[in-house]
Amino acid sequence: MKNGIRKWLFRSVNWLSRRFFASRLSFSHVQAFLFNNSPKKLLNFIKVHHAMRKGAETVHCYPYLFVMEVTNVCNLKCPFCLTGKGISGGRDVRHMKFEEAKKILDQVGDYLYFLQVYTWGEPLLNKDIIKIIEYAKQKNIYVMLSTNATAMTPAYNKRLLDSGIDYMMVAIDGGSRETYEIYRRGGDYDKVMANVRDLLAQRREHASGKPFVEWQFIVFRHNEHELEATERMAYEMGINKFTPLPAYVEDENWAATDPRYRTDLGNPERLYNCDRPWSHLNVRADGGVAPCCYTFFKKDDFGNIDDGSFMEIWNNDHFRTSRRIIARTRKKLPLEKSDIACYDCMRTGIRPSFIEVAQEVQLDTQPARQARESS
Repeated sequence: MKNGIRKWLFRSVNWLSRRFFASRLSFSHVQAFLFNNSPKKLLNFIKVHHAMRKGAETVHCYPYLFVMEVTNVCNLKCPFCLTGKGISGGRDVRHMKFEEAKKILDQVGDYLYFLQVYTWGEPLLNKDIIKIIEYAKQKNIYVMLSTNATAMTPAYNKRLLDSGIDYMMVAIDGGSRETYEIYRRGGDYDKVMANVRDLLAQRREHASGKPFVEWQFIVFRHNEHELEATERMAYEMGINKFTPLPAYVEDENWAATDPRYRTDLGNPERLYNCDRPWSHLNVRADGGVAPCCYTFFKKDDFGNIDDGSFMEIWNNDHFRTSRRIIARTRKKLPLEKSDIACYDCMRTGIRPSFIEVAQEVQLDTQPARQARESS
């Protein structure tokens, strides 16, 4: 009964996310808004959404969500992940230092509800990650981390719990060693499961009762038969939320047969209410300011965090062009051709970094066909 109510709640949030927020609203965002608010943050939030509704190109408000890539290093070789393939995207492969993270947080932290400390790498490999989390918590920011759970140890788990982190996602794509290690290449299923069980055991004894722990399970053809049994196991362990996700794959033989877990890369309607260039700040491990978390290559960056004052960067030519493209797309007005990633994203409905995937598999959607014909 308890699990049924929990699943209904999460599915309701997911439905709202897909219907009204371009799939960006999550349970963690709701928690952050409710428990990490302040008059200053709320006023800025209102200003952001006012600017977004107007389609303002130049803004005088700050982002309230921050996607900080603390590292673009990973210890696994997942075959459909760009990092796992050994692609750097033109960037230095490195960890962000605490001093670099602190400098950014000092500029925008007073306005942030939410800090996501991962993108294209394994955050627990960065030795400064605990200091970064602790500093963000001092600023009353909700902190989320996603990990493959390979670097966790009992001692590391204790430091994570003591840091005050609010939300952790563990990425485990299988309910057995045989299925897990097909995709998570270099991972040890038994060790990962032991690490997660230890985290949950320590959390039960910890005064804060945090973090909220989500298990993310990418659904492939080779593991979809384990989905229901793995979900039951997750909740029995003490996992708070189990989330099956469709896989973005270039090889059709990997794709799940269940239509619920097959990906439609070309769906522009879901992107029309994108608010990222107004509400989200994305900074990569090398200091590059990316338009959103879906871009990977350095050529798509909108600048570098050291290019000037924050407001100079936030209102540079790239960000203003991005806002104009999205505002015109919403109004169904013609777009002027642009080299920035947002142009192809709005025009085709294929999110950046997936455009290459779509071209490789010759994705059979109308927006994809139009993109191929005009390229």
